[in-house]
Amino acid sequence: MITREEAVRLLEEQHAELATLFQELDPDAFVRRGTMGSGEWSAKDLAAHMGVWEEFAIETIRAFAHGERPSDEDLFIGPGAGDRVNAEGVRRFLDAPADDVRSRFEDLHRRVVTSIEATSDETWTSAYPYYPDDDTLGERIGSLLASDDGRFTHASAHLPDLRA
Repeated sequence: MITREEAVRLLEEQHAELATLFQELDPDAFVRRGTMGSGEWSAKDLAAHMGVWEEFAIETIRAFAHGERPSDEDLFIGPGAGDRVNAEGVRRFLDAPADDVRSRFEDLHRRVVTSIEATSDETWTSAYPYYPDDDTLGERIGSLLASDDGRFTHASAHLPDLRA
């Protein structure tokens, strides 16, 4: 089980690296589609995508703290749910100004870190009954911010795309 402190450390390190790589891109390169991931996304799309998943984590912590089932859990039901969520998340911000997407990327990161830090250890390790693959709230947040490399590694999965 990853502690809150370890989760914050992982998220901060990866975010800093991703933010630095975003800053190194000129404005045209940041919004140029077809340069990231499967070849369709831009760096701006990636920033929006990262924010979408951090929003899910923030809402999950908020709802859990109030004894509620996070409404976002419905989005993850059925085959291909992750791909659907990713596509819709990027689509929501296609026409948003790049500066707004960058600001949102930074704001949501600060908010997810603050939410994790404000969660007690007891709550972090409490049983999470709303998703079958995650036993505790901390595991659920880690899964929402995960990659194939494990919990709390979402940003690192996208670093090679930006370094290319």
